[in-house]
Amino acid sequence: MTTAARRRFFFKTSLFILLVVLCLYLFLHSSFFKVDKIYVTGISRIQADEIIHMSGIVNGVNIFLLDEQEAARAVKLHPLVRNAEIIRHLPRKIEIKIEERKIWALVPFKSSLICIDRDGVCIDKATEMSLIDYPIVTFNRLPSYINLGQEVHPQGMKIITGIWGGLSPAQRKDISEFHYDAGKDEVTLYTVSGTEIRWGDQSRLQEKLNWLGQTFQLEHEMARQGQDVLEYVDLRFKGQPVYKTGASG
Repeated sequence: MTTAARRRFFFKTSLFILLVVLCLYLFLHSSFFKVDKIYVTGISRIQADEIIHMSGIVNGVNIFLLDEQEAARAVKLHPLVRNAEIIRHLPRKIEIKIEERKIWALVPFKSSLICIDRDGVCIDKATEMSLIDYPIVTFNRLPSYINLGQEVHPQGMKIITGIWGGLSPAQRKDISEFHYDAGKDEVTLYTVSGTEIRWGDQSRLQEKLNWLGQTFQLEHEMARQGQDVLEYVDLRFKGQPVYKTGASG
């Protein structure tokens, strides 16, 4: 191939590629990819219109030009939203996938109950709610006001949810209350039998869970035999826990 022929070939090839790119650009920016449907999934307590408005996504926007990360960040500002994901469904549909915050525990606060999720975020307030459905969590100090979306002692909740996650469904029924002392960064559990379990901090989780399981078994055995109940069990230190019964001095 002569030099002139090569030049003509490269020119035609470059021109063809340019035309393909231009056509592709025009096609991707055409009305074919303008969003005509926005819908929300994963919600039960939140209004879909509220989520769509917060996202800033509107019909008519090009599906490739929207900033899904920015839209997701905006939606996450909702106090009941734990996570949000924007999903493109080509050519013209947008799904806003929501993970709602769910009530995990109840916190007595003034004359009401604060409903918090596993992260300790306040997601509702109630004056009446079944206490058997959720763990009860108390704190040695709380702010004067707790607003929706506000975190309540996240460090303490991390310890408490760690304990809860390591218990079986049957063992969970043996617990009546968790208490977090923010000054000491320590958790105390109270069983339905009235035993105080001095858990301490988040260290030695599995070791303490093993001792806690044995404590539940001991409580049940003592109840069957009609013996004195346990007053407290101290798990804060390594080694054998300290047990104290109600009959001891």
